Amino acid sequence: MDNNLRETSKAHFPYLDNVRSLVIILVITMHTAVTYSGFGSWYYIEGSPEKLPIFEMLFFGFLQSFLQAWFMGILFFISAFLAIRSLAKHGSSNFIKERFFRLGLPLLLYVFIITPIIILILHAYDSEISLVENYIIYITSFSWVGSTGPLWYVETLLIFSVVYTLLKKVFSNCIKIQNINSRHIIFIIIVTGIIAFLVRLIFPIGSSFLNLQFSYFTSYIVMFIAGILVGENDLLEKIIDEKNIQWLKLSLIIGIPFWFIIILFGGVLEGKMYINGGLCWQSFAFALWESLTAIGFSLGIIAFFRKNMNIDNKFTRLIANNNYGIYFFHAPILITVSLLFRNLIFDPLLKFTVIAIITTIICLIFSFLIRKIKPIGILFK
Repeated sequence: MDNNLRETSKAHFPYLDNVRSLVIILVITMHTAVTYSGFGSWYYIEGSPEKLPIFEMLFFGFLQSFLQAWFMGILFFISAFLAIRSLAKHGSSNFIKERFFRLGLPLLLYVFIITPIIILILHAYDSEISLVENYIIYITSFSWVGSTGPLWYVETLLIFSVVYTLLKKVFSNCIKIQNINSRHIIFIIIVTGIIAFLVRLIFPIGSSFLNLQFSYFTSYIVMFIAGILVGENDLLEKIIDEKNIQWLKLSLIIGIPFWFIIILFGGVLEGKMYINGGLCWQSFAFALWESLTAIGFSLGIIAFFRKNMNIDNKFTRLIANNNYGIYFFHAPILITVSLLFRNLIFDPLLKFTVIAIITTIICLIFSFLIRKIKPIGILFK
């Protein structure tokens, strides 16, 4: 293990913890938005785009598009960067064991315990069949295959981690990069957008295979690889340089008008979803916008948090320590809260805001309590 990796494995990065905390809260925000807008796929949907006023339609459309474009990709980046530390510290065998324990076991718990609980909450079962019989049907019919819900991320991260470890064993020398500049970033943005456009010729937005939406995987893979290269080449200081905050500004100043142009002139308001994929300018433009947001905004927000949010106190540690638990349990909690409020007639935007706040608070409390319980709590440490 070289000196750079040795030092990295000992380091602590409060600003990365805080970025991840923000993203976990935004995951709840995203799924709450799907619940009340009707855009996208979720267990329980109360709203529909056709019933939304134009302002709220554009608000939810932009919010969900914007979050989808970057927030999971940055999690892959951070996870890959931190995986370098863990692999350097534990070695390949122990790293793989740790990944299967931290990722594989919760994935199994979600598929075989949480998903049936969600089904129960939604009453999506035959009332004439007992819960035991219903569970047997769930297992024997293989309905559990692909029933990963939000844990698709954990599944994908586990696969990426195993592939990275195997490649690391075969190719011990990582690609050497001395510097990262604006030309490199622009090149990666363009290439990522082009590849995403091509992928969507086969896997358009909205399609999935066993709950994996390959239409978004281009930026996930690029961000995971970027995290590895940054970690392996000790380039974090280049990433967090204050000048990179400009990418945060550019991705918004250029990206927001660009998104509205695509939506307003691309036929979306008329129900023509060319942006989802196909040989058309709308799909290509949308893929480039997503790439700019995925890479530019992610780079900028990391630099921004390094300068302004490199905070480590009781509150930030509370959120950071419960990130995994919040993510793991947020689906059944959000569904339950949404169902409890379903008979209350609110404006969708107001209801979305209230439910997102309530769910986030409950998720934090629930995760905190679960982590106190042995041995289950150790999975979410």
